[in-house]
Amino acid sequence: MVTTLLAAILGLVSCNSDSELSGNDPVLIIDPIETGLDEPTATTALSLSNAPITDGSDSTEPLRNLLMCRLLGIDCQWMQRLATDATWCVIPQYHTLSNEDNKALQRILQNRNTHGSFISLIDGENDIIITARGISRDEQKYADEKGVALLSRPVAKDAFVFLVNPKNPVRNLSIEQIQKIYTGEIRNWREVGGNDATINPYVRNPNSGSQEKMETIVMDGLTMIDWPEMIGYVMLSPYYQLENDENGIAYTPFYYYDTIVNDDRTQVIGVNGITPSKQTIEDGSYPYVTFVMSSVRADIDKSSTTYQLFYQLASGQHNDIVKESGYIEYH
Repeated sequence: MVTTLLAAILGLVSCNSDSELSGNDPVLIIDPIETGLDEPTATTALSLSNAPITDGSDSTEPLRNLLMCRLLGIDCQWMQRLATDATWCVIPQYHTLSNEDNKALQRILQNRNTHGSFISLIDGENDIIITARGISRDEQKYADEKGVALLSRPVAKDAFVFLVNPKNPVRNLSIEQIQKIYTGEIRNWREVGGNDATINPYVRNPNSGSQEKMETIVMDGLTMIDWPEMIGYVMLSPYYQLENDENGIAYTPFYYYDTIVNDDRTQVIGVNGITPSKQTIEDGSYPYVTFVMSSVRADIDKSSTTYQLFYQLASGQHNDIVKESGYIEYH
């Protein structure tokens, strides 16, 4: 499936020759040298004083935090953020740092979410972003208006998955069934082998990473029925919504479900008979394999530590950290 998806989208390019366009997963670049990504003109050890400001999707925060902590030699550990929610994340051990270093690290590690990080990159408010998707249609329009081009490259594999309440007996849907549920053609679980109950199809807010993927790679041009009351505005929305709704269905990145939430509030289901797992994502048999992207501005200084880090990620030099984060390496 990865090979098929790659072949299908390799022809999609933007008016900026090396930036990623379209609402779909962006053009995939396998080898940065073969595709004209220049080597850095300087190699400099990263420090708190020269490290790039990183930003990105909520779902890629563990990878970004782990990456910077490993490269900067700062202690970190997986922890649950029990003060606000029970999600897992890689948390730097800020208490081991001086006040000055603490402030420097907090400046480096931003988390404005997918849409916010793209807008901030275009505006020059961050240096490098790692996101669960490529640039969206609205973000590309904004970049065009600002006269800004981006460079984007894949760094890891993920998947787009569908969730139900664990008490829902349905454990698999076809692509066509999912599309018909979200166009409103299928309204009862009985039509897809479930209970005699009305389906509650939850969606995400416009420009969120999940909603962009749903509209482009799943619906594929079909019009989703307008359900304002079903919109969730944060990454945890599907989990809160489905926890108490046996008749709901929602969607999320596999990594967020499997690694960041990692509880029994929801149940992932198969698509076309293939259940998402690290194995089916890696071998491409699951239909909706997606790609974690790293992006920088195209006018970047090739001698900067930002470009150095971008090039290293694009060429797979930090695959050990990608794997340690729980993602599947792209290269």
